[in-house]
Amino acid sequence: MPAKKSTPEATIRDIEDKWEAGVKSHDTSVAQTYVADDFRGVSSKGEIIDKKKLLSEIKKDTDVYSATKNGKVDVRVFGGQFAVATGVSTETGKDKAGQSFKRSFRWTDVWVMRKDQWQCVASQAMLVK
Repeated sequence: MPAKKSTPEATIRDIEDKWEAGVKSHDTSVAQTYVADDFRGVSSKGEIIDKKKLLSEIKKDTDVYSATKNGKVDVRVFGGQFAVATGVSTETGKDKAGQSFKRSFRWTDVWVMRKDQWQCVASQAMLVK
């Protein structure tokens, strides 16, 4: 869990980094904790997803990752209750056919403070070359 005395920007950056680390190990615990039950997102494949679908995608992912990392993460907080985070996630590894990959996604996540916890309520990701 992020430190309570941290700034909202640092807290959200920390959550984003833990979320991306969870992708590497197919661990849904961070997404389960911080993605709102009423979440809606657009996947990198252009699909509309909810929290259930997002968690399912993380679990059923068959890629084997050697590294996952966020970069260029920018967090802007509005009124202490609303935030927008943008960044780039880079992932390397092998797919289920054994083919190596290195891919980057540019993403935007929308965060709302609810009951003293930041929750991601919306997200959009796109694959970038």
